[in-house]
Amino acid sequence: MNNIAKSFSPFILKEIYKMNVFLTLLISLIALFFLILFKNSASLILFMTLKSLFYIFTVTFSLSAILEFCSLKFPNDIVQFRIWRYVASFCTSIILQMLLWPFFAYMAHVEWSPYDIELIMTFLMEAVFISTLVLLLQDFAILRLAKTQTELENSRLQLRTAEAENLLLKQQIHPHFLFNSLNTLKALYKKDLLLGEHYLIQLAGFLRTAVTLNAAMATTLEQEIDFCQNYLEMQKMRFSEALEWDIKINNPDMLKCSIPTFSLQPLAENAIKHNRFTKQQPLHIKIEQKGAYILVSNTMNLKKHSETSLKSGLANLAERCLIWSGNEIIIQNDGVTFTVSFKINTDENHNY
Repeated sequence: MNNIAKSFSPFILKEIYKMNVFLTLLISLIALFFLILFKNSASLILFMTLKSLFYIFTVTFSLSAILEFCSLKFPNDIVQFRIWRYVASFCTSIILQMLLWPFFAYMAHVEWSPYDIELIMTFLMEAVFISTLVLLLQDFAILRLAKTQTELENSRLQLRTAEAENLLLKQQIHPHFLFNSLNTLKALYKKDLLLGEHYLIQLAGFLRTAVTLNAAMATTLEQEIDFCQNYLEMQKMRFSEALEWDIKINNPDMLKCSIPTFSLQPLAENAIKHNRFTKQQPLHIKIEQKGAYILVSNTMNLKKHSETSLKSGLANLAERCLIWSGNEIIIQNDGVTFTVSFKINTDENHNY
């Protein structure tokens, strides 16, 4: 503990107080057991058990108060912190023992002498034992809870890092898509002015949805399918009967489950970008949900000189799926059909 103050929090102190209550009850029950075992009188059992209960309770909470005080008094000095904490803790434990014993001994009608060296040594050893036990348990609780908090902070940091990486990867998609869309818009305006205007309206809606979803690592399967279908309808204006697609959801409940944002549309874009297709040999894209997986497949007729892209397609999606869920995408290529599949997340408590 280099910085002592940072090792404590209201949560840690709350857990230590819970431990104090448990320790009080446990040691009191142990004391009761031994008093009954040695067949003491009922009054002696009652008062000595009460003495143990009260003593452990006051010691544990007094040592907790000392711990809190020393952590605030010496936040950056571990040596001073330990000296004052240990000295104050042992002295407090001994003083409480000496103060409580006469009262409960009197109530239990136990005769004793302040000059009984053997009895005094017993008191001292009991006080040292109890305070040592409490100090060890406190240190254990602090280390365990501090470790848990550190792991939690690391997890949060990793999540924020993953979100940043995911956002960076998604941002690589948009400029590439926008460049292609503007080229398409330019070609449509030359071919058909009304069709170009309709495409522009569709593009505006598409980009509006893209901006809305941009901050999220994941979205529902239903939203992502709608987003991809909007893209395909835009491409239909350009390619007409040369482009076909089919969407099949075998289990409608899966529509509410989540997949990475911008995962289906780039796959459809890749299929259009890398394949040759005509009205006589149309490109067919199929999006299908099978069990816990979503599959995107397309017929293959590869271009001789395929366009290049900077992580705007398959590699981008592979990285984002790995960041988001830890699962890799599955790629199948039999020379006729190219298929990419990845897992749908069905865990409602998944963090993304």
